[in-house]
Amino acid sequence: MMHFIQRVKHQQGFTMTVAWLCLVGATLLIVPMSLFKNIKLLNISDTYTPYVFFLVLLTGSYLLTKLVNLLFSHFYNKFKARQLFAARNKMIRQLDFEEKAVLREFIIQRKNVLPLPMKELAVANLLQSGVLVPAFETQEIKGSSRIIKLSIAIEAREQLTHKVLGLPVGKLTEEEAAILKAARPDYARSNYIAL
Repeated sequence: MMHFIQRVKHQQGFTMTVAWLCLVGATLLIVPMSLFKNIKLLNISDTYTPYVFFLVLLTGSYLLTKLVNLLFSHFYNKFKARQLFAARNKMIRQLDFEEKAVLREFIIQRKNVLPLPMKELAVANLLQSGVLVPAFETQEIKGSSRIIKLSIAIEAREQLTHKVLGLPVGKLTEEEAAILKAARPDYARSNYIAL
């Protein structure tokens, strides 16, 4: 609802002018003729009534269209947000080995933002489902791959526990550290970080 109110505020200049024109025109059409007789404007009233009626019809149609458009976009955005929420939850429940390895890199490297290659299927899947989101508007081209800086979506962070990502809780043993190092994606192995 707040998004709906913000959109109305941003477009209020022209829309408010049209709303005032509609209100004044409707008031002129509703006012009894006896009032015009008292101020000797009966001639003007009869002459301009069709124009005022047309103005009210035109401005009212514009305002109604604007309202329907705002309501439609509000409910469409809610629908898309709900759809993204469902896709993100489904993806988190069904993470494969490669996708978990990508997400573990954020913990291993202790960073909130990582440059990741878009050509990797796991990265593309996580981005499409909303688990990863673009962090900055910068992109890099390295060789034949496009690298984009990504971070884990705030909504997904609370669901990505150590258990979900396949990380041991507590201090790592040598064997667990070796398994995690071997499971790192090829593009992340060049950035060696001691576990």
